[in-house]
Amino acid sequence: MKIGILISTDDPETLWNAFRFGNLCLNMDYENEVTIFLNAKATAYEKADSEKFNIKELAKSFVLGGGKIIGCQKSMGFRGIEGNEICQKGGQKDLYELLIDSDKFVCF
Repeated sequence: MKIGILISTDDPETLWNAFRFGNLCLNMDYENEVTIFLNAKATAYEKADSEKFNIKELAKSFVLGGGKIIGCQKSMGFRGIEGNEICQKGGQKDLYELLIDSDKFVCF
């Protein structure tokens, strides 16, 4: 199953729960394809990382587990964030394709 997850907030607990959910989706069925699209404030997810909410570790586990993270390139640009091996840059077309191609789509 293809699962799309859209995150648009920089709230640490919401980011933490969204990445936890993404990892769960990958682990529930090894045939699941899971993609997280970070939009707006969520592109700065690394700044929300803390001892309580280990967001960077969850993002890394997600990608190492076969998930894909795409960050809105415009939103990243507004915040001076570059793409990297964990989060690649993408655009609204990528979000559109994720929505159309996903069997299930959830927003945080």
